[in-house]
Amino acid sequence: ENESSSSHLSPTIIKAKKKNTNNTRRRRRRPAAVNNKKNNKKQQENKNDNVGCDDDSSSASTASVSLSSSDLSSCQEDQENIKRTTQQHHQRKSKTTTRRRNKKSTNTQKSSSSPTEVIQIPAQLTPTEKSHYIALDAEMVGVGPHGIHSRLARITLANYDGECIYDTLVQVVETVTDYRTFVSGITPQDLAEGGSAIPFEECRSTVLELIRDKIVIGHGLKNDFRVLGVTHPWYLTRDTAKYEPFMKVDPTGEKEFVPKKLKVLAKDKLGLVIQEEGVPHCPLEDAVAALELYKKHRVKWEKVMSYKMERTKEITKC
Repeated sequence: ENESSSSHLSPTIIKAKKKNTNNTRRRRRRPAAVNNKKNNKKQQENKNDNVGCDDDSSSASTASVSLSSSDLSSCQEDQENIKRTTQQHHQRKSKTTTRRRNKKSTNTQKSSSSPTEVIQIPAQLTPTEKSHYIALDAEMVGVGPHGIHSRLARITLANYDGECIYDTLVQVVETVTDYRTFVSGITPQDLAEGGSAIPFEECRSTVLELIRDKIVIGHGLKNDFRVLGVTHPWYLTRDTAKYEPFMKVDPTGEKEFVPKKLKVLAKDKLGLVIQEEGVPHCPLEDAVAALELYKKHRVKWEKVMSYKMERTKEITKC
């Protein structure tokens, strides 16, 4: 019957029975040493479970003591670490402060070793120093269409005391189209041939000789030098039209500052009335007005000029 029943089983059932038999054979083949280890572990666990209440309390107390001592030691270590870090931080901070102090001291020593020179401008000038100054003013006429081009017609130079040292009319070779008499005071008779007007080259050479190595004072000297056909060093030029404290803010906004008129400066700074309406300009009067403006502000002006010259020297050295 068994044989007949087994013959009627499906192949899948036969395979499952074979697997079960193989597993049982494998379990039976495990070494005895592994089973012994497992048994020993179970016995030890049972012994630990059977320990009395007294042992549990004593172990708990010792554990709490050990935990508290470890916590205390860790806290002490943390405090010591904090102290060390704070001490190191203070030491570093003190080092940086000392370094900064040393740098400041070295900088002060350098500055003390090379102090900035205080520029001293004497309030009064000697006669020799006065001879280094000349005031200049020129009057012009117009040539070309509508007289748009200026030509020299008269020039006046004065010394530091306001005394006239040179005043002459100048011949104009080109045809004068606008004498500008209402401003310049020049008439056709003044420039006519056979008059007192001298040739331009003669005037130019004389003026060059007079202003050589001198400080020239005037108002709008750029225009005067242009008609003369000469150049003059900037550090020997004192132009009241270019001195910033004498200038005004440009109302158009195209420039930062623009020059004031000489008659406005003379009225505001000196209380002088020059260039009255309907009266031609007097070159000597204009030259002296510019001179008096400079003399009133000479100390401050010369400090500014000396600073500019020092800066120029430093730049050229670099």
